[in-house]
Amino acid sequence: MFVIFTPFSYLFFSVYSLVLLFIFTLSNFYLFWVYIEIAMLLFIGLAYTIFLHSYTQLILYFLIQTLASFSMLVFYTLDHRYLLYFSLFLKLGMFPFISWYLNVLYRFPSFTLLIRRTLHKLPPLFLFHLFYSRSYRTFVLTSALMSLIVGGFYMLIVLDLRYLIVVSSMANNSFLLIGIMSGSLSRFFFFYVLYFLNILLLLLAFKGLLKPLVCSSRDKASIVLLLMVLLLNIAALPPIPMFLAKFIVIYNYLIVSPLSLSFLIVLVLCNVAMIASYCQLFIKYVTQIYSNSSFHLLY
Repeated sequence: MFVIFTPFSYLFFSVYSLVLLFIFTLSNFYLFWVYIEIAMLLFIGLAYTIFLHSYTQLILYFLIQTLASFSMLVFYTLDHRYLLYFSLFLKLGMFPFISWYLNVLYRFPSFTLLIRRTLHKLPPLFLFHLFYSRSYRTFVLTSALMSLIVGGFYMLIVLDLRYLIVVSSMANNSFLLIGIMSGSLSRFFFFYVLYFLNILLLLLAFKGLLKPLVCSSRDKASIVLLLMVLLLNIAALPPIPMFLAKFIVIYNYLIVSPLSLSFLIVLVLCNVAMIASYCQLFIKYVTQIYSNSSFHLLY
């Protein structure tokens, strides 16, 4: 199932949502840090009520996030900006801290994965917005570009939807950072809202597709159409809305900080790799639909 809510799940999620709303009114770093930790503990509590299997991945996630938060506090106090950015990259699962993100989030239930991929990214991204300086542009862009390269081309060998969602989350962090670096939060949130809605619809679309699919040809055609729209939208195939959102993010960044031609070429090639990986996955699941094969997508 997508999620099994208990009274405790509802309580944790409600308080977590309120903390997230309040956290963006803060300007003091230390208060912001405290509220980030409160939000993280509430997220862990929510995940604990939903996890149906081993809690090993949840404990590992908690330890890594705690390490990232502690290092953020230390490096901010010591005024080591580069190391502070490294702590934010660790929290977001960006280069060079990719491995833990892919291996841990793969085991998250669908609802927890949705929250981690969307809402739980906002506090560290907002913190990045508060402390970003153009003097660190090359350093941040290098991490964003490497995350996009690794994620984009790693997706080409992935044929599992859950793993593909996790890898694309890491790759799309690059566009979220570029959106913040452009200085236009309205464009950033335009991309973010489309990103959130597409992930939500994609996870909901595959809810319950764990059994052999037995339906009419018309129903199969509808499922194929839904798969095509959701997968190609998140892949940002032109001229679908996610492509327009990415284009706007990059265009706004180019206005304030022109990129080199080589950077733009790599950016385009990585996005082409993401499109190819989603098309490959689409062909796989269409084949399964028309062969009445069992789905093993999400749990």
